[in-house]
Amino acid sequence: MIKQLLSCIALACSTLASAQTYFYIDEIAVVPQQPTTSDYININLIGGLSSTGAYVVGTSAQVTGSVVTITIAAADPGGATVIVPHVEPVAIGQLPAGTYTIVLATQNVGDFAPQPQHQFVVSDFGAACDSLALVSIQWHAFNENEIVVHVQNNNFNQLFDYPNFILFDANNDTLAVETVNFFGIAGDSWHMLQVNEGAIIPNGQFTGNLELWTLGTTVLACEWTLPIDLCPAPPCATLIPTIQNLGGGIPIGTYEWTIFDSDLLVASSGQFELGFGMEYDADTICLAPGSYTMEVNPNQEPTGGAPVFNVAIEGFISGPSQAVTWSLPVPMPFDFYLHCADSGNGIETSFSPSGLSAVQQGTSLQLQRIDGKPSGTWNCSMCKGACASRPPFRRTVRRYR
Repeated sequence: MIKQLLSCIALACSTLASAQTYFYIDEIAVVPQQPTTSDYININLIGGLSSTGAYVVGTSAQVTGSVVTITIAAADPGGATVIVPHVEPVAIGQLPAGTYTIVLATQNVGDFAPQPQHQFVVSDFGAACDSLALVSIQWHAFNENEIVVHVQNNNFNQLFDYPNFILFDANNDTLAVETVNFFGIAGDSWHMLQVNEGAIIPNGQFTGNLELWTLGTTVLACEWTLPIDLCPAPPCATLIPTIQNLGGGIPIGTYEWTIFDSDLLVASSGQFELGFGMEYDADTICLAPGSYTMEVNPNQEPTGGAPVFNVAIEGFISGPSQAVTWSLPVPMPFDFYLHCADSGNGIETSFSPSGLSAVQQGTSLQLQRIDGKPSGTWNCSMCKGACASRPPFRRTVRRYR
């Protein structure tokens, strides 16, 4: 019995001596994790070398049907016996759509990776984009040098890692590029593209190409060729006037706000309210593209805090902001989709430097020039225009308390 046991041990030792393992593979990772037919695929073999002298002699890959065969050999001329972490990348290239099985043909290499990691799926290019809805492509409402792309991702398993969009015209000239600043796209997502220096943006509707790149502009994930009109649909677009307390106490009371168009006619007006538990308030209105000014007039003496008013659009895309003043209100000028102001849904963008702002204080009416210059000689027709009002656009109140 003892002789038989010794014989088995000797046989086992002989087998180990003839098949030494110098590289232990513990994990197989496909890069990218969800490859498509447009991706250049790499397979990383992750594990440890048997000593400080061990190394991978070489690797090669061959694809036959749905089988990816990776041949790998390792050697160890001698070194300190300690496991040295190692990642061996194997370039595969582009593959047709389908499910693939990884087979390792090894020499002095042990494959201890979990069985599920020996399979991966390549999807059709564009299939991953089916869940990505392109909502709109428009000018930035307050910035003439940016274009905003609004998308909605309905598949949280496909996040499009480190994305950025690039917009081209029909001649494939670059119009605008986004700087990578997101980890991925989840749910509603707004992306700011900087207009390329020297780019000529077509007026009205044009055919454009929009590309979505991932992994820091290294992988083309999606592309669309479609008619594009960067201006909002007439007659007007959503604008969100807001007020917010930025600290230093609690402002309590109401604040009358007014937005004037370039002819100093009231385009819209309303009332904000702030107090305990109500440190933010907002209205939703509809304005045509053009140049405007906004004023906010408190209905009481200051009680503390630092209220600031602002204009914004959906997606938390903000325009200018300004602190509330308790003396004469200071007009805050802002341009709203200015590139679209000369189109059919626009308004005149000329802004009279001698325009007036009229503010009622008790029983008196105070007038001041919008540009802040000395008053000089007033034109009575201007006063009538400044004091005249017209019904505001449809407005609904949104308050967050």
